[in-house]
Amino acid sequence: MGPRRAIAVVLASNAVEYLAFRFTQVALPVVVVQQLGSASTAGLVAGASGVPVLLSPWWARRLRSRVVDGRGLAVVALCQAGALALVPLAVAVGLLHPVLLLAVGLVVGAGDALAAPGRTALLGDLGDRLGEATATRAVTWDDASRRATMVAGPALAGLGVHAGLVDAMLWVEAAGLVLSAVVVRRVVLDHSSEPASRPVDTADAPVGTRGTPDAPGILESVRAHPHVVRGWVMRGTSCLLWFAFVLGLAVAGERSGEPGVLYAWGLSAYGIGSLVTTVVVAHRPLAGRPLRLATLAWVGQGAAFAAMGLLQSPLGVAATAAAAGLVTVVGIRAITQVILTQTQGPARRSALAGQAVVVNATSALGLLVGGVVIDHVGVGPTLVGSGVVTALVALAAGSFRAPTPGTPSHTGRVGIRTSR
Repeated sequence: MGPRRAIAVVLASNAVEYLAFRFTQVALPVVVVQQLGSASTAGLVAGASGVPVLLSPWWARRLRSRVVDGRGLAVVALCQAGALALVPLAVAVGLLHPVLLLAVGLVVGAGDALAAPGRTALLGDLGDRLGEATATRAVTWDDASRRATMVAGPALAGLGVHAGLVDAMLWVEAAGLVLSAVVVRRVVLDHSSEPASRPVDTADAPVGTRGTPDAPGILESVRAHPHVVRGWVMRGTSCLLWFAFVLGLAVAGERSGEPGVLYAWGLSAYGIGSLVTTVVVAHRPLAGRPLRLATLAWVGQGAAFAAMGLLQSPLGVAATAAAAGLVTVVGIRAITQVILTQTQGPARRSALAGQAVVVNATSALGLLVGGVVIDHVGVGPTLVGSGVVTALVALAAGSFRAPTPGTPSHTGRVGIRTSR
């Protein structure tokens, strides 16, 4: 299979998985709140999936080297599908319990710790074989696909909730993962041809490129890229407080007697806004300074979420969520582009794994405590406070001068333009 066709197969597999996830993302909080009774429990269950990701620097380093093509991704997807299928089975027989949900979350989170950086690195590896800029374009189109599912998925899931099909929708993600595994398993790469995998003289090789059997550590892979670390601080803060948006809208809808409505409006609008920006920037690299772009992006997201806390109607939520989506993509793209253009092979997989740890672990931590915050403070004040903190952290992280990452990295690749 040629690299161009392989990219199309991976994108299709990922799209199936992303869409299926949106159904569970809407249905599961509704099921948990209905059957187990509180937003705190819903947040605890959702947050459990982040524990394996948080611990992944210690347990997943060797396993990541096995999830480098479609076969490895397929195995992970099938394991996750088996775990997720236990939830609708438990609902059907009346044995749904927080312990079961926590266990499922741990298995799914372990799979995400391996699959998320594996999918992105696979697209990057395939893109490298078609030209220097193709890796970034492939990953950007994958991001566009993921954001497109934010538009269609919550809307369809919201209709399912109103039709009384909440329990049935819990099967969708398990089925989607099985289909995704079937599609992606055909993508097999010969990694012996990768530049980073070739034998090298390690006597004078910089740290992170020496011919060791293991990939470099996460911090080692980004040591030469301070803008990435600062971008992770901004994005990590945003993800930590993301519960105010997703869990807050789910709880607000349930408490108002319209479960799924505000969530569907908010996430669909966010998906539309982010998809528009993603398509605009898909064909060419961002030319601005990555840290400045990231700062502006997350200040904008924080302002939008603070405004959402004051506008709790469906139209108000949709407008502010769309604005957040429009700007957030720029920050994500700027930092990811630095990783893709300045790292390669094992170092790239380690850096992408680090990004996945930041995103998933902080999101999970936020969900673990977010339900308690919402129960005690309320949805509106939680959104306002989360937005203000996101903006302030972005301003602080972006305000100190850092070395410009425009010099060639240890992989010999030239970074994105940062001074023009």
